[in-house]
Amino acid sequence: MYKIPREEEVRKVLYNVLKRNSYLPSLKKLRDEVANELQKIDKYYHISMRRMRIIAARSGFVRVEVKKGKGKLGGKNCPVCGNRMKPIKSISLLGEKVVLGYKCNLCGYNGKIDEMPVKYEFHLTR
Repeated sequence: MYKIPREEEVRKVLYNVLKRNSYLPSLKKLRDEVANELQKIDKYYHISMRRMRIIAARSGFVRVEVKKGKGKLGGKNCPVCGNRMKPIKSISLLGEKVVLGYKCNLCGYNGKIDEMPVKYEFHLTR
């Protein structure tokens, strides 16, 4: 059996973990560090990597660096924070509107159509 911690608890633990380390090179390391701290509070607490990434991106005190690779970006939602992305458009030589990529207004992620996130890095901003 496991419990899902409240977002406020995760944010407090996330801040403490990043204050201690100031930089974590991967999402897995961040999730493992936060999960270990959460389990000190309650041994049944568990957090998924997706939820950890979304909370970190929306926290306001974490800068998420995204390394991109080739691949199709699935859907219109941001792969970092889950927010709706806006298309980056241009006009072709024939006068047609063409979508070059997508940009997230919440976390600042932007990418071309043929790019997708491969690795996340997390930095403490304040």
